[in-house]
Amino acid sequence: MPQFLLALLAGLLVPHGPVVPVPGLAPWGAASHRIIARVAESRLSKPALAEISRLLGGQTIADVATWADQIKGERSATGPWHYVDIPITDTTYDSLRWCANGNCVIGALDGQLAILSDKSRPDSVRAEALKFVVHFTEDIHQPLHAGDRGDRGGNDVKLTFLGRQSNLHSVWDTGLPAALKRTDDELVADIEQQIARRADLAKLALGSPRDWAMQSHDVSRDVVYRFLPQSLELDQGYVDACRGALMEQLVRASVRLTAVLERTLGH
Repeated sequence: MPQFLLALLAGLLVPHGPVVPVPGLAPWGAASHRIIARVAESRLSKPALAEISRLLGGQTIADVATWADQIKGERSATGPWHYVDIPITDTTYDSLRWCANGNCVIGALDGQLAILSDKSRPDSVRAEALKFVVHFTEDIHQPLHAGDRGDRGGNDVKLTFLGRQSNLHSVWDTGLPAALKRTDDELVADIEQQIARRADLAKLALGSPRDWAMQSHDVSRDVVYRFLPQSLELDQGYVDACRGALMEQLVRASVRLTAVLERTLGH
């Protein structure tokens, strides 16, 4: 099954808490991070690809796309770096309130980009920053990693999705992507085709992590929660209502990951 971005599994130390997967589906994870990385990688210049390969010892960004999740158990302080809880009622971003000391995905991505850009740093440090940059650029495009309704990014919204017990965060982690019924290769091709048809790629690639998080926040407000039925019984209608936004977030993540890596490593 195709999957979307990585789940936020920060345990008791992180406000979002653990994600409850949809029964019968793989946890949100590796496939979707690799899918976005594969699309981004296919659009990078040779100089950027060469620098990535050098820093990663021959690995690709798809190979390391899940690394930031894999280390959370041993480096719990990085847990809050995967999301930012901006209330959907807010229309502006307050860094002091929602990202104190840069301890959120916006601050973490800005910080790791600065490290990656600093060629005076040891290659080992820049390689780690590269892994974080790949992962956080992808995470920031998951709507429930940026928008919150006082429910821990949808984790506290218990519901049924296509007849299965779940919660809203898990639906956006696993349920919706699986409901697209596309293989990983097909989803990569779908994203690439959408990118090829876009006339606004240059504009789409612009912006900062803060801008991207607010855009994801708006998607959570205007799509994720807007189409949530009062019955909390999500059927194919919810899938159809959210399909376009889901694919758009995949496209945005892919284009912007290419852009940040090209700007940082392509010269």
